[in-house]
Amino acid sequence: MMVSVSARKRIEAIERDVIPSMFVGVLSKDDKWLKHTLEETLPKLEARALHLARECKKSGECKEDDTLCNEERISAMFKEASNKLKKENLVRKAHSRYHH
Repeated sequence: MMVSVSARKRIEAIERDVIPSMFVGVLSKDDKWLKHTLEETLPKLEARALHLARECKKSGECKEDDTLCNEERISAMFKEASNKLKKENLVRKAHSRYHH
């Protein structure tokens, strides 16, 4: 028997687990990883989260004013994650430049 996880729970997991996990060991990640994450992973994950938010509202699981399902907030969260990853990458590059 397969258990279906609610749209709300999946949004919570993306926010609580998936995005923070991208920053684990970020200083040891390379340019290829960063490029893939910024151009592929984050946009796909954002589209998924926005789809889940709409699904959540449609099903009544989230109310219209529920911040978890607020599409503007979700997009802002992904923009912030993207900017933070770019910044961490600059720190990594500067760090490796001075320690070789």
